[in-house]
Amino acid sequence: MKRQRIIMIGLCCLLFAGCSRFIVPEIGAMAQEESRIAYQGDGKYAGVLKTKDLQFDYVLLATDSSARLTGELVFDRSLTDSYPVVKTFFLKMSWLDGDGSVLKTVDISPLQGYLSSVPDQLNIDKKIDTVPGSRFVIFNYYGVFRGEKPDVSEEWAIFFFPFSAP
Repeated sequence: MKRQRIIMIGLCCLLFAGCSRFIVPEIGAMAQEESRIAYQGDGKYAGVLKTKDLQFDYVLLATDSSARLTGELVFDRSLTDSYPVVKTFFLKMSWLDGDGSVLKTVDISPLQGYLSSVPDQLNIDKKIDTVPGSRFVIFNYYGVFRGEKPDVSEEWAIFFFPFSAP
């Protein structure tokens, strides 16, 4: 019995490690050109990331060594009407060099409870370190949603991962 428990814990760790690696691009991975957001250092950058799953209205205020990212994240109704419970959701931001290669990735996920109802909007307010030599930023996400009845509802995964291997 104890051995089975240890094996099960090990398998769960491998599963979660695989998901977390999926949402973190490797250093040097190339970002798709159409998804890059120009970044020139100090200043204010505002924009909208809109995909079939969500809309993220953001403002990035950058100084010499740090930045503050604020924004509102709204999931598309076609997702939340069918799958109103969020099992997990990760939102990441990557700093890119002039060629579009990943220099560093940071977690900017909004706080929400496990198996909580999807809120109308999620607010994001993060202080993050800037990366010297960055010329672009880019966002990516991964999430799993499900229906309200856990024993009979299916899960639905969403993702946006605009990178290719290094």
